[in-house]
Amino acid sequence: MKTGVFIFIGVLFQVLGFSQNQAKIEAYSMGGLDVQLMVMPLGVENPIKIGRISKEGLVNFDFPKELSKVSDEVKESESSKLWYTLFSLCNNGVEMVAEADNIFSLDTGSLSLWTTNNKYVGVIFAVSDADLVPWLEDPAYMEPILGSYFKLVYVAKPFQYTGTCISTLMLDEGDAEVSYTYHLNLKAGFNFIEYKIESIHESDPNVMASFPDKVTVLSVEGIPKCKWLGKYF
Repeated sequence: MKTGVFIFIGVLFQVLGFSQNQAKIEAYSMGGLDVQLMVMPLGVENPIKIGRISKEGLVNFDFPKELSKVSDEVKESESSKLWYTLFSLCNNGVEMVAEADNIFSLDTGSLSLWTTNNKYVGVIFAVSDADLVPWLEDPAYMEPILGSYFKLVYVAKPFQYTGTCISTLMLDEGDAEVSYTYHLNLKAGFNFIEYKIESIHESDPNVMASFPDKVTVLSVEGIPKCKWLGKYF
């Protein structure tokens, strides 16, 4: 196939929306190491490899098609049910998923950087703004900002949900309500989810940090187009 044809196909894919977003860690400083991207929702003893980091900091995702070595005990635990993974912050989270839909699922937790000789060297954050990272690390004391952060989840089967829930926080001056509005269309396997902070409850910083009080939760098609920021150990 001639070069001109390749260029035409590439342009056509971009026009039709088929282009693949390439994640890249900003100011990556581990280029001298062979680094893998891991998640550990099943514990440090059972890490799940989801990709590799290039010397230039490019994140090459390679999600396993299925999770092996997951015991029946883990699959049947309450923390591995869909309601817990997606709606545990909601007051009525356990009621938001019909029992028939409470499929095996996992919040994968931190995206961890590991060398091939099993040395834990850092984590990466997927955010719309670098100023969200301090709050994500310490929400009890740091201030949030308007913007988005992204989490990775695993679901055993496709799942769709649209709706809103409330999470009630008890404060010294009375209760505060945090609303979560969901627009989810998850495929079987690994999915990124965007948590978009729409509004912030301003608190007295001498008493407690401010917190988001209106959040929209959205499915992400493919890899998020955002900042990928590393923290190294």
